[in-house]
Amino acid sequence: MKTIKEYIDSLFLGITETSQTKQLKEDLLASAEDRYEDLKGQGKSENEAIGSVISEFGSIDELLEEMNIKQEFIDEKGYELNEITMDESIDFFKVYHKAATLIGLGVMVILLGVAALFVSMELYGKGIAEGFGILFIFLGAAVGVPLFIVAGTSIANKGKKLDDRFIPVQIKNETKKRKEAFQRSFIFCMVAGVVFCILAIIPLVFFTTIYGAEFFGIACLLVFAAFGIFFFIFGGVIMGSFTKMLEQTYFVSDEGELGPRAKAERNSKRPVWFQTLEKIYWPIIVAIFLIQGFILGNWGSNWTIFPVAGITFWVLESIFSKNE
Repeated sequence: MKTIKEYIDSLFLGITETSQTKQLKEDLLASAEDRYEDLKGQGKSENEAIGSVISEFGSIDELLEEMNIKQEFIDEKGYELNEITMDESIDFFKVYHKAATLIGLGVMVILLGVAALFVSMELYGKGIAEGFGILFIFLGAAVGVPLFIVAGTSIANKGKKLDDRFIPVQIKNETKKRKEAFQRSFIFCMVAGVVFCILAIIPLVFFTTIYGAEFFGIACLLVFAAFGIFFFIFGGVIMGSFTKMLEQTYFVSDEGELGPRAKAERNSKRPVWFQTLEKIYWPIIVAIFLIQGFILGNWGSNWTIFPVAGITFWVLESIFSKNE
């Protein structure tokens, strides 16, 4: 325990001792002692327990900044700052994980419905088969759209509960651990998405050039693309939940009327035009996809609009969003 105390003391070297910093040091030491005893109870050796406790400490600058934010709020408002709790943050990540699955499945089902349309046209020709095949699209939409609604509603409800609330450094540290743990899965999702989208071209070329079955080739392309897009969405939504917790001081909800601090933080990081673009970007992309497919008949390369649009939006967000 002496090692942990000396480490905590070293964090406060050069920092003026006040009643607040003294209390912060005592709180950190008490928390570290509890964590040490917990690790020892799990069978860790003394050195392993000490190393784990020290590695879990956040930046002292972050702790001091958080302390100043809390004190300024108390001085201004006269009551304690409403912080997000650890249980609420864990529930937040669970909601986003479930929503990522539902949104990805929703897109898959809709694309598979379109693929079924082309299979029916290949097997039975146009005309009645084309009209009958439209039912598959409506069936896909009937399943996919409710999945979007459920996912969107759960995210919106959770966002409203957390909106404008302070994100303490303990939660940011926990989020960093979760993000690091998910990093390998995220890379897998991105690679799998790219692989499926590239493989989607093979059946299109194969069935079109060898068998002259263009519609069947398009159907296979859509099936492969559906799996690729699922991986893009699943990995992106979950990683986005970590970024949301890490890059904000006050939680900013994506739905409803924002609180004053959340609104100020969002406006300080994103231009007004970009905030407007966020709301209309993906509806426009989907509209272009449908127009190119059903009106222009460009199903062969139409699927590429989603990965290209995703990369484009990410580049714009990286350029025009200020991450402090």
